[in-house]
Amino acid sequence: MTRRAGRSGADAVRVAVFGTGRIGREMIKGCAADPGIDVVAAVVTDPAKDGVDIGKLAGMPPAGVAATTDLEAVLGRPDVDLVFYCGLGDPPAVAEHLGHFAERGKDVITLTGMIHPVAALGEEGAAKLHRRALAGGARVVGAGWNPGFLLDVLPVIWGTSCVRIDRVFAQRVAEMRDWGAGVHEECGIGLPPDQVGDTDSNPLHESVALIADALGIELERIDNMHEPYVSSIPREHAGRRVEAGHNAGFHKRSLGISGGQPRIEIEMYGIFCLDPVDPVIEGAKVVVEGDSTVQTEARGNWFGDSYPVTAAKAIRAVGPLTTLAPGLYRPDQLPLSGPGRFPGDT
Repeated sequence: MTRRAGRSGADAVRVAVFGTGRIGREMIKGCAADPGIDVVAAVVTDPAKDGVDIGKLAGMPPAGVAATTDLEAVLGRPDVDLVFYCGLGDPPAVAEHLGHFAERGKDVITLTGMIHPVAALGEEGAAKLHRRALAGGARVVGAGWNPGFLLDVLPVIWGTSCVRIDRVFAQRVAEMRDWGAGVHEECGIGLPPDQVGDTDSNPLHESVALIADALGIELERIDNMHEPYVSSIPREHAGRRVEAGHNAGFHKRSLGISGGQPRIEIEMYGIFCLDPVDPVIEGAKVVVEGDSTVQTEARGNWFGDSYPVTAAKAIRAVGPLTTLAPGLYRPDQLPLSGPGRFPGDT
């Protein structure tokens, strides 16, 4: 049974972090700043990290916890309540990890998609993962900032302000320079455009499906588009260089079609080393059209490096997740906050 979040010391939720790439390191740092969460284990796949203190891996002082390659030993520990999944992989591979953790009785929050399990895995795949969570008495959810909030949960929140919804549009323009090396490689940064294909990162069709389900919009289909973002100038950061004419990111769109027309449109640009020559600027916006029109835009310096805020969203999902019954969830199904304290609580 997972402990309640929001407490400290003996009542803290004890977690393991699976994967110590860029987002895994941010999770370790974020948890260290939260008195309600204790990182008691970390699982790595690189033998060179085996036995290394997680503080050192995250660029912090020693934490007294050594990373390990022995996943089964970590899952067998009674002092691990929850696992943060910070690895890469396509949806079936991610689901296999999540299901395995859940069957061992560990709650799971993944930062690798899975915000709409049916869109990611299909009906049977999602049902299988749900059954594995029930069998282990565990809860499983995909959480984060994008996906997990900015282009899906936030439009849902605004959409609930409208009586009639005709169209939902959400767009994000993201600076990629500080994204993890694995994501840069997955997205083909620096490659000729004809060598770049779509990736499992930022699954916009899952965001469309989440919005449709949450707002009761019946869709006939979801159409996806991906194209490399071909740079007109040379770009370089932290030893990674993109020549003019080569790929510097991506442009993705996902359309939810109803009645032959797009009712939901999600668009995202990811650009390595954004420059004034680029036709878009960093930020995000949401537009909901219907009986009234709701429009909001987001700007801020947290757009420059989205990893810390992504980690924060996942960490703050711990408390709300512990209030739910075992099973598989979408992030919009999480309560806004975790269990609270009331007068007389001890």
